[in-house]
Formats: sequence, C-alpha cells, structure tokens
Amino acid sequence: MDAIFYILLFVFGSSLGSFYVTTAERILTYFYGKKRKTGDWKTRLVSIATIPSHCQSCGAKISSFYLLPVFGFFFSKGRCRHCHTKLGIHYPLSEFLFGLVTSLSFYATDSLLFSISTTFLLGHLVISIFTDATYFSLDYENLPFILFFGTIANFALFGALPGLTELYVFLGFGFFYVLIYFVVKQGMGLGDVFFAPVFAFLAGHPFWILFLNTSYTLAIVVTFLTRKKGESLRGKMIPMGVYFSIALFFTYLAKVMYYYLGLEGFLEDDYES
Repeated sequence: MDAIFYILLFVFGSSLGSFYVTTAERILTYFYGKKRKTGDWKTRLVSIATIPSHCQSCGAKISSFYLLPVFGFFFSKGRCRHCHTKLGIHYPLSEFLFGLVTSLSFYATDSLLFSISTTFLLGHLVISIFTDATYFSLDYENLPFILFFGTIANFALFGALPGLTELYVFLGFGFFYVLIYFVVKQGMGLGDVFFAPVFAFLAGHPFWILFLNTSYTLAIVVTFLTRKKGESLRGKMIPMGVYFSIALFFTYLAKVMYYYLGLEGFLEDDYES
C-alpha cells in the first residue's frame, strides 16, 4: 500500500509539472509573445486555461496517450506525431522533477500538506523562471500564489505562521532593494524589488542567508561561464528572478533536511521568537 501511495504521489506531482510547464509556455505566448495582442487579457487568460494540449509547431492536438507524464515523451519518441518536430527534453525532465519533489518531500516530512503545497510552490517558481529567463520580466500576478503556497508549506513543516522575525527579514530586504533601485542606476529591476523581499520572507531566519548567498553565487557563476569570449560582465543584464526562484527552491530543500535530521526544534524556536 505504501508503494502504491508513493506512485500516486509521483503521478500527481509529475502531472502538475506538465501543467505548470505548459502554463508557463502559454503565458509567454499570450502575454509576452506573438499572441499578446489577441483579444483582451480575459480572453487570453481563458485561452491559457482551456485550450487542449497541442504541438507548439503545427498546432495539432496531442492525444491522451502521449500526454502521460514522463513516459508520453518517450512513447512519441520525442517528436510530434504529425509534423515530426523534435520536442524539448525539458518536458520529461520537469515532470520527473515534480514527481520526485512530491514523493520525497512527503517521505521526509510525513506531511501531505507540505508535499502538495511545495509542489504548487515549485510550479509558480517555474513560471517566474520562464518569464524572467525569456523576457527579463517577472509576472507580478504570480507573486501572490508564491507567497500563499510558500506560507502554507512553512506552516505544514513547522506548525506556525510567520512572525516578527520573518517581518524583520522582509523589511530589511525591502529597504535594501529599494535603496539599490533608486541609488544604483540600472542596478536592479523593479520586479526584483518586489520579489526578493517576499522570497526572503518565505525563506525566514536563518535561511534567508542561504537564499541570498545561493541566488547571487548562481548568478555570478552561470553568467561567467555562459558569457562570450572576451565579453565584459559590466552592465550585462542578469535575470535575477531565475536565480531567486532556484535559490528559494534550494532553501526549502534545506528546510526539509533540517526537519528530516531532527533539528526542527531549533527552527521552531526561531519562528516563535
């Protein structure tokens, strides 16, 4: 019975992964890309939620058999069955990651609420990654969902809602990023000013240190390794929303490890202080 339950958790998580990756791609198309001027925003929002899964190249509807999480990609041999366009490997990889996160987070915490809320949180982080990586833009409508599911995940893990400590973290990050935004010319995007304090708030104390260090370390390393030969890093645009999102996900993994290793009492004291 345990094995069946974990299989069901994996299927649920991988299905959510498929949904969120598809949603992220549709947001790019209908709100940032070639169809951003098609009808009003309500029409485009309905299109995102209701249009059946289809090939991005030829528009052909994808049959249910090939929509199976993870395996559907390999059943189709990684190509559209109509136009034979090669599909991205990110589809099965993201589905597998979501399924793994859902099942392993439950294994480590024994909390179904944490497992599900963390999976939804990851989905909305993926949307932020897609929009910022493609257009250097963070979707503000996505932020309340991140805040909601992140707060629920924290509550499920530690049994307490954010307190004064988290508020201080939020205010500290908010003041710091607003200051950078107005003082340093082109040093910070407005989306980062809104997103970074909320992400730090969700990370909480002392995990905000891990969140901050991880995000900027990733940004520096990836930017350095992917730059063109001889290209200066000065003035180079960096999609910090991508690295903030990845860092917040790693932060929640660290929280799970603390919980799993039996150190949650230390963290609960911080939440109650």
